[in-house]
Amino acid sequence: MATDQNTELQEELKRTLEMRGFRYGLHEFAAAVGGVEALREHNGRVSYDKPTHLDLMTKELIRVAVQATGGYPHEIIMCHMLMAQKHGASPEQIMEVANMASGAGRMRGLEAWRRVFRPDVKSIYRVAALEEPEVAPHVIS
Repeated sequence: MATDQNTELQEELKRTLEMRGFRYGLHEFAAAVGGVEALREHNGRVSYDKPTHLDLMTKELIRVAVQATGGYPHEIIMCHMLMAQKHGASPEQIMEVANMASGAGRMRGLEAWRRVFRPDVKSIYRVAALEEPEVAPHVIS
């Protein structure tokens, strides 16, 4: 019986990869905690293999913007950047989408882009220079 469950799990993990184009630790976690049924349930909530009016590249570009703005970890945003590229988006198009995110999401998106496409460039989250502000002399009257 354990072998059948293991085979089912391996098949669902393979389906996850085929459906999404990537798999990350959350998938293995869902399976380890809840078994193959939990992984199937998780996979059933996503639209990767469901027909829609949007092509896969557009879906991935939208995911990049939404997840950058939504505070998702860089690694998740990076997965969707790579999938957008796999489905035809250029690095320039992906950067344009990252630039469309608002506030801290823009920085998150650009840092994810840097990690994927320009790992040779230093992180945008570093302080390049810090100058002390000019302080007006305190005048007591």
